[in-house]
Amino acid sequence: MPTIFVKDALRMSVEAASGGQMTVLYDDKGFPSYMVIIPKFNVEDIDATYGTGVHPAFIVNGVQKPEIFIGAYQAKIYDNRACSIPHVDPTVSINFDNSKAACTNKGAGWHLMTNWEWAAVALWCLKNGFQPRGNTNYGRSHETNYKYETGSRVDNLAPGTASGTGRTLTGSGPASWRHNNTFNGIADLVGNIWEWQDGLKVIDGRIYMPTDNNYNLAEASWPSAGIGIDNVSSVPVFTTNVTNKTDASINKAWKDLTKKEGDTFEDAKLKMLMQAAIIPITIGGGTYAVNPNGTFYLNSSGERIAVRGGNWGNAASDGLFALDLRTPRSGVGPSVGFRPAFIG
Repeated sequence: MPTIFVKDALRMSVEAASGGQMTVLYDDKGFPSYMVIIPKFNVEDIDATYGTGVHPAFIVNGVQKPEIFIGAYQAKIYDNRACSIPHVDPTVSINFDNSKAACTNKGAGWHLMTNWEWAAVALWCLKNGFQPRGNTNYGRSHETNYKYETGSRVDNLAPGTASGTGRTLTGSGPASWRHNNTFNGIADLVGNIWEWQDGLKVIDGRIYMPTDNNYNLAEASWPSAGIGIDNVSSVPVFTTNVTNKTDASINKAWKDLTKKEGDTFEDAKLKMLMQAAIIPITIGGGTYAVNPNGTFYLNSSGERIAVRGGNWGNAASDGLFALDLRTPRSGVGPSVGFRPAFIG
């Protein structure tokens, strides 16, 4: 049974209240998911450093799409299907493959949110001068001026209590915890729980990813990006030739990442990784009016799947551009979950 595009009372009320920015889609079981609509845009609309043309999040196997639908909330599984609904404890302790299956089980067009989609939202936020805050300190924002921003903890402890399970119910925080600073936006992209990303992995430090948002492309067909990440004095550095992989965790602020001295990147490959919010535009000669928030983590031994955003206890290391490439596909934990997306 396909995704149901029915104009019932719930969908009409959500669309009316959000001015059409949010809708409700129903899967093959009739389960509702609250989805935020992200319209197509060109990369030059963000910054000329990214190049020109439609952002790859809106291209699926070479075909342009007018919009993508991103789950407004982190996923909760019902009957083996990932649902995006408010004020529930999001599903955690789930590995990459099971997260992906819970999304594709919903029917055609449904998929685990991809790194291309995350990047599109993140770059849009930068362009508009706003990066969401979130549950980065056990149910509240870690930022000194915003510690009053809180969500409803799943363990019922007071926000800021550094014990227990610091997760918050989906969408229970303020509007500033949403991507567009309104209650019509995508909630909890920063903090709360790390989110599995489809379409991005490293193998022994080398980056593999689809060149557009073809979420159905088999992993075996993901091409090498032609650029990898090396360990230089315990710091992750982008390079065309990975010579020193590491089985230990190394990290650096995402905005401060650099390339290996003397390396030259092909322009098309560099632009692709900047558009994917993997490489900062400073490596391509650009500048940021507002510095992107978040830390880049790497373990380059073997296969590692991307998670993004941070969790409830990472404080300043969390952020819209936080990218963790340390987790094997089998990894599970109370601070790792996921989010569904849909393309018609």
